[in-house]
Amino acid sequence: MALQTERRAELADLLQQRYTLFQQNQLYLYEPVSPDSKKIHSSVTKQVFTTGGNRSSKSDTHLVELCIQLTGIVPHCLEGIYPAVKLRLPIRARLVCKSLLNTWDAVLRPKLQWWQWNGRGNPGSDFGHWGWIPPAFLIDGEWAKSWNERHRTLQLTNGSTLQIMSYDQDLQDFSGGSYHLILEDEGPPEDIHRENLMRTLDVGGKVMIAMTPPDDESDSWDAAWVYDGLYLLGLPGPNKDPDIDTFNLFTEQNRTLAPEEIELISRRLTPQQREVRLHGKFMHLGGRIYSNFTQVPRLWCFSCNSLAVGANNTCAICGSELVEFCHIEPEFEIPRSWPTVFALDPHPRKPNCCLWVAFDLNDDPWIVAEMETSEPPGMLKLQVETLENDFRLNVTTRLIDPNMGRSSGGVNHREHSVQEEFDLVGLYCTEAIDDRFTARSRIREWLMPNRRTQRPRLHVFRRCKKTIFQFERYSWDSYNARTEVRRDVKQVPQDKHSDFPTLLGYIANGGFTYRGVGEIISRMPKAATGLNNAQRHRKEVPEWMRR
Repeated sequence: MALQTERRAELADLLQQRYTLFQQNQLYLYEPVSPDSKKIHSSVTKQVFTTGGNRSSKSDTHLVELCIQLTGIVPHCLEGIYPAVKLRLPIRARLVCKSLLNTWDAVLRPKLQWWQWNGRGNPGSDFGHWGWIPPAFLIDGEWAKSWNERHRTLQLTNGSTLQIMSYDQDLQDFSGGSYHLILEDEGPPEDIHRENLMRTLDVGGKVMIAMTPPDDESDSWDAAWVYDGLYLLGLPGPNKDPDIDTFNLFTEQNRTLAPEEIELISRRLTPQQREVRLHGKFMHLGGRIYSNFTQVPRLWCFSCNSLAVGANNTCAICGSELVEFCHIEPEFEIPRSWPTVFALDPHPRKPNCCLWVAFDLNDDPWIVAEMETSEPPGMLKLQVETLENDFRLNVTTRLIDPNMGRSSGGVNHREHSVQEEFDLVGLYCTEAIDDRFTARSRIREWLMPNRRTQRPRLHVFRRCKKTIFQFERYSWDSYNARTEVRRDVKQVPQDKHSDFPTLLGYIANGGFTYRGVGEIISRMPKAATGLNNAQRHRKEVPEWMRR
């Protein structure tokens, strides 16, 4: 009996030692929560931007990357794939968060302290982790001796240091020092990010940003610069910046979370909130007029008839199967048999905007070309002809903004309207139908995936960058959240970013089809000038228009 008791004690002691080793060396045993999070550790670009839903493990993944570079320890799961170029001990690192009290002390610091359990279930289970920094890298194995509260700096025994800062500090506080790695948690202000980037120049350092975009419209515009300056530039594709990598983590893919809890919470969110809170989608244009337009793949539920979120291609709301869709298409030479409609929006004080939309055999519109030019009518006509010849477009119809078309041609030529000026150089256009309500309804219909084809009707060539840019930003006018009482968005579109969406609206109002272009044009209103083509040809073209 005494021997059995002694053996039980030895076994308990061995189990405790095993548990302690497991607890103190959690970084060796790290396992990414999803396949996408594992890709982050392979990135060697100057900037890494990770957007993700709440609890998608974006911050944890970045903290693990921080600890790998601070300690030189490569987790077993990354052996053979982790880039050796990122291991250059000792390093100087900086971690910037929203609040020292509410974010660093309460959330981030426990994720680094080896004795702290982070996750659900019993400590040591598969649904969480202990702190990432092993005690062997702390002075005398103690956090208190390695941590300098005055300078908010952690000193490791191998010479690496970690400085902690917050976004509410003055910009000049960020201007000192040189760093090999800087982590920015939850979306930095643009000026702080720029200053942090400068701190990495002399050592060829790296900046990593992790955030869930805000879903509040009044706050989300502050994060809009990240969308243009980092997110889009880092996406895979021909326009990708080689110095930026973008990653997107989904809450549903985090294996440490309970699926039933995710589903319960997601049911209480609006579709827009689900996209932000679960998938980290940018909604800084929450008042977008064409909110379904997307240049990156998104999911659609035909049962809910809306954008959707869900795991394993299943809608989290109704359980129906989801389809992936995107409006951006790679360029190809469109068939000459496809009729193309040209739309012109002339401006007296900013560049003239031109848009070409072709219609395929299914009557689906394809935005195939765009142009902005400040040239006078004669030169604009030459530019239009050159583009149409280069892309082999079969232009059957030309439209002009009726409001600008009827206006005076200029100070020295008030006898001509703008439309007449273009007629005189041979660029004959018909007045478009200016019905904004109908145009928006038809474009929204084009943007939704078709149940039969599983694709949206509207397609946009990737080269039409201005059109894509404006469709992402064309929005309803809103009240100033800082100076006015907070109310809903106004039911009037903003003039900003409206040029190309408006041109597509003119084409949508024409009701064009592959076979019926000629028939539809005959029903459209005559030009305000009242001149037929023969009369226009007889008018003399002034020398100033030929220049």
